[in-house]
Amino acid sequence: MGNLLRNALWRQKQFYIDELTKTGMFDFDSLDRWTITELRREYERNRARQKKKREGLQ
Repeated sequence: MGNLLRNALWRQKQFYIDELTKTGMFDFDSLDRWTITELRREYERNRARQKKKREGLQ
């Protein structure tokens, strides 16, 4: 069970890192040191910014 949990957490962290690096605002090396909670918080902030930006263009 430990390996399954570790793998799930790694995949979740990798997802947030990949999504945040796509924005171009972050680099992988700095994000790799962040916790999953920090990554999730920044990911959600970034999604909100992108949504506002899209709504402003319409």
